[in-house]
Amino acid sequence: MRILVVGGVAAGASAATKARRTNEDAEIVLFEKGNYVSFANCGLPYYIGGVIEDRDELLLVTPEMFKDRFNIDVRINHEVIDVDSKNKTITVSTPDGEVTEAYDKLILATGGRPIVPPIKGIEKDGVYNVFTVPDADRIVSKLEVGTESAVVVGGGFIGLESAENLREKGVKVTLIERLPQIMTNMDKEFSDALIGHFESMGITVLTGASVAEITGEGKASGVVLDDGTAIPADMVIMAAGVRSSTELAVKAGLRIGETGGVWTDATMRTSDPDIYAAGDMVESLNLVSGKKVRIPLAGSANKQGRAAGCNAAGGKLLFKGVLGTAIIKVGELTAARTGLNTREAEALGWDFESVYVPGFSNATYYPDAMPMVLKLTVAKQDGRVLGAQGIGRKGVDKRIDVLATAINSGLTVFDLENLDLAYAPPYSSAKDPVILGGMIAANMVRGEMDYALPTEVPALQAAGEVMLDVRTQEEWDMGHIEGAVLLPIDELRERYTELDKSKTYVVYCGVGYRAYNSALFLKAKGFKVKNMSGGWRAYTMGV
Repeated sequence: MRILVVGGVAAGASAATKARRTNEDAEIVLFEKGNYVSFANCGLPYYIGGVIEDRDELLLVTPEMFKDRFNIDVRINHEVIDVDSKNKTITVSTPDGEVTEAYDKLILATGGRPIVPPIKGIEKDGVYNVFTVPDADRIVSKLEVGTESAVVVGGGFIGLESAENLREKGVKVTLIERLPQIMTNMDKEFSDALIGHFESMGITVLTGASVAEITGEGKASGVVLDDGTAIPADMVIMAAGVRSSTELAVKAGLRIGETGGVWTDATMRTSDPDIYAAGDMVESLNLVSGKKVRIPLAGSANKQGRAAGCNAAGGKLLFKGVLGTAIIKVGELTAARTGLNTREAEALGWDFESVYVPGFSNATYYPDAMPMVLKLTVAKQDGRVLGAQGIGRKGVDKRIDVLATAINSGLTVFDLENLDLAYAPPYSSAKDPVILGGMIAANMVRGEMDYALPTEVPALQAAGEVMLDVRTQEEWDMGHIEGAVLLPIDELRERYTELDKSKTYVVYCGVGYRAYNSALFLKAKGFKVKNMSGGWRAYTMGV
């Protein structure tokens, strides 16, 4: 059996090595058009920022290692330019000319390529992508000769990581995103919190803005926005997203899915039974929505490549789909998500509710406890967990991973409130934020409490509902919702008759616990009440 793999990095390298582990007798050849067969592209921004000091740490596996350890023939600087699926051959452009190679099974892992917006002057020197090792090398070289200012175009993972790492190098950074928020895979309140943190780091963030032109005589000297604003810059980083590289798939006559990625079944086999595909070029099944999505992330690319390699070599392995679980470091903050955000759930027409869960990384009486805010999105009908988001300085990764596992397993909020998670003061609280989130959401699904969201406050007040603050006078003085009424919980039982039963009260406190108890008391006394989920911490996203 002769297996040809087109493309390296995450999906291609995983496919080739899994094919070898599945079939020791197969001839396996991997073609990579660049100089590097397998490198840590997710680490490139951190190499630019100097966090990763040794460039060689990014180079995961060399062609020599592929040959010695796996008996895989890796051919770098070999670009596959055509696929003849009828005759089962590929055409390869090599340093010595074009050659034709035959296959029994073909694995396409051509990945994606940076989106190049139609911006005047984008071809100028000083405009960079952060996509390959040579890209990073060029940026590092530019920084070494002196760079005072930079514009980063794009508010996704690469854009945010590039902005942070350039700032760490002492560069004045302006981040520009054409949409109303950065990190569009999260809800806007998380985006706003990240923007606030960026600004505290000295990074300027402009949302709802587009670059119309890159200025400079042959060399970038700045940008002009669509509203005419001019921003000087010594370099411009383009991080506007990734587009699937499907040209070879189209030449092979393969089915392209509704998202623009290559269609595959769960074995990663394409519409041609002898061709498999994996990585950024394919579309995947969203395990929550049941819809096809294209989410270019390294974790799914590795798993897809592993399945493609196994099945192409005669094994049996399925890739079931994705949750879109993702995480990012922004300065001292960590933001993460899994499953559906509320915008996605709304677009699908789902009947859902969300709750906010302020918590801490570990017991507050133990040193270095750091605040976080989780947001759970759950199905109203049965309490199934649909999605989760989180932000904080420590411990967010652990909670999102637990929630991703819960979603993958189809768990409900009633399962979450009964999870048996590890607890000791240095690591968590007796009521871990995940368990606490299950309790809050379960109370909501069971109808024990009506909740309002912090994002709904303006609409609630416009409808005549009254924000009732049950914190202390000292907390109130440090900040409160404009137009709210203060009635501390410890005075509530004596003073509740001061309230008007004709009104609806939205009760809030610091994180929701005192408000919950206050709302239960007022409800028992005949008042119309709601508990503002997450309290003042969620309202301010105070992490």
